[in-house]
Amino acid sequence: MIRRGNRGWALVLAGLVAAAAPVAAPAAEPTDRCSGELLPGGTVNTPDPVRAGPASPLPASWDAGPRSLPRRVSLRGATATYNRLYEFALADGDLFARRRGSEERWRRAPLPDCLEGRLRGISADDDEMVGLDRDRNVYTMDNALKHPRLWNWSKRWGPPVWNGDGFALPANTKAWTWSVISPAEDGTWTDPAGNRYPVGEYKVSHIWGLRGGGRRLTFWDPWLPRDNSYEMCGPHDGRFRSVNLSASGSRVFVIGRRGDMFTRLYDFDISGHDPVFFTYSYEDQRGGGDGSPIQLPAEPWTRQPKIDGRITSAISVEKRGRDAVHATLRVEGRRRGRTGYWQRDVAAPRERGWSFHRTGGPLEGEPLRNPSGNTSRRGLGPSEDMRFVMRGGGTRAVIDDFNAYCSPARIEIREDGRVRRVTLHHVDGLRQVERARGLDDEPRQQYGALEWPSGRIEEGLQVLATRDEVEIPALGWSFERRR
Repeated sequence: MIRRGNRGWALVLAGLVAAAAPVAAPAAEPTDRCSGELLPGGTVNTPDPVRAGPASPLPASWDAGPRSLPRRVSLRGATATYNRLYEFALADGDLFARRRGSEERWRRAPLPDCLEGRLRGISADDDEMVGLDRDRNVYTMDNALKHPRLWNWSKRWGPPVWNGDGFALPANTKAWTWSVISPAEDGTWTDPAGNRYPVGEYKVSHIWGLRGGGRRLTFWDPWLPRDNSYEMCGPHDGRFRSVNLSASGSRVFVIGRRGDMFTRLYDFDISGHDPVFFTYSYEDQRGGGDGSPIQLPAEPWTRQPKIDGRITSAISVEKRGRDAVHATLRVEGRRRGRTGYWQRDVAAPRERGWSFHRTGGPLEGEPLRNPSGNTSRRGLGPSEDMRFVMRGGGTRAVIDDFNAYCSPARIEIREDGRVRRVTLHHVDGLRQVERARGLDDEPRQQYGALEWPSGRIEEGLQVLATRDEVEIPALGWSFERRR
């Protein structure tokens, strides 16, 4: 979510809340012991423009960790993870840390009293880490790239501007991960036109969750409503079934049960959801230069080359360098009887494939079959596309594939003996009130653009969608659902 750090943003949110109608799907209620004890505190959500480093040793006064903790942390998972400077691991509900890549003893990091012994999952990226307790309540640790004595926790989550009283991750979340892109670490995004655009000063932070049998990629942003309504369209128009995901610096990495892998750069701000503070365009921005309007549509999914070897479902992505271009992908596996991980740069040419790095550690993920070749279309889930037909008048127009989360849709217009095929781009709008996932009786407001056969692009359109109709008010277009 935008991180501009000014009073204007708070006033915009207040206006959005005041103008919004009540909707369905109330947020999950936190039930943790910290509710009255800690946290609205913590420094999370404070602007931080200075790149951190180098790593500081953990205080010797902190208790040494058990010998059972990992000898090394090679992949970012739910019980062991890392950022650029530190490694983190869980044991018996407590948090342990050390400098990344060192042979130092793990040290027990202090936790708020109400969290001691209760952490069940962690995920770190950039200068922040998210932890879940046994009830899946969300906590955020700030200053994760700074001196360990500066690490501090907050349970704040949700509107207004990351000051809500908390959130619990849905129990039916198959896998989850934390992603942060920041001005200090990344500087800019690089959009599909190759232009760079500054990251807002307050970072962009999302929890990504894998739901719906592996087909749904839900994201929860601490500045957005505490519901399950925001999603990114998955590979193959949301029909690909992922078994795991990882994310870093807004780069999302998924893998299917046959070893097919996809990556995509996507977050609320870079992908067109936030025109209040960012400028977007569906017009071709190539050659426009840095700071041009952000190119839409957002970067598509990239299918990564298959690995020629044994692999598991344990995957990891770690951002690297500036400008959201490079990231290291890792997949746990085995080669010639040795355990370790396969690795490649997300920006490397496909022909470079993957290199194997031996660790000798135990394999943690589920073994995958991994046949050669592209098998990503096998076993696809059902489509959520809906068909809508224009009402009245002498024009007949049909939308065969409207999907709240998967853009674009195609409109076939028959008028005066001519057939025109128009592309309707649409993305979820910025809102601050909770609503249900998908389409229901409450109009879902989206930002739209039409791409005509002539190449003309009509931007700045509002799209209102329910389960029974789709409207584009500026054009007077109204479509009814046909089942």
